[in-house]
Amino acid sequence: LVQRETERCSAIVRNLLDFARERPLALKEVNVNLVIEEAVQLLGNQIQIQDVKLEKRLGHVPLVDGDFGQMRQSCVNVIMNACEAMQRGGRLSIDTALVDGGAWVEVAFADTGPGIPPDHLSKIFDPFFTTKEKGTGLGLSVVYGIVERHGGKVELSTAVGKGTRVAFRLPPKGTR
Repeated sequence: LVQRETERCSAIVRNLLDFARERPLALKEVNVNLVIEEAVQLLGNQIQIQDVKLEKRLGHVPLVDGDFGQMRQSCVNVIMNACEAMQRGGRLSIDTALVDGGAWVEVAFADTGPGIPPDHLSKIFDPFFTTKEKGTGLGLSVVYGIVERHGGKVELSTAVGKGTRVAFRLPPKGTR
């Protein structure tokens, strides 16, 4: 019990630090498909243990100006949320594509979890809002901040009982 609570407190502090200190972006040319591959590799055990079927459809997309580490953290947070929402089993689809006539590189995560109740939708990007027993409520607020600092936007769609789709839209390199 002490070890579990220590780990929980450590996660809270780590998330608070990520949230509070907006580290400057170390912008470089980034291939979003490589960011996704690394995030999936980091969470491979969790995906496997939770019996989540992973489907990746990574399209041929242009590079973006981005901070690889922060972009990876955004992907990790969304993938972890999806796995936790589905609990055991389910499907997580990750897609990349050039959308809106080439205006955006989209990275989309769609799960077959329970979806988000309508009364929670307006709060999901708020710091410290969580419905999880062990959650800190900082995962999606960190994601939102990172994507916004990259000149992008986060789009979310959900259907109760059917799942949730979270998409990052980032400007292609040189268009920011």
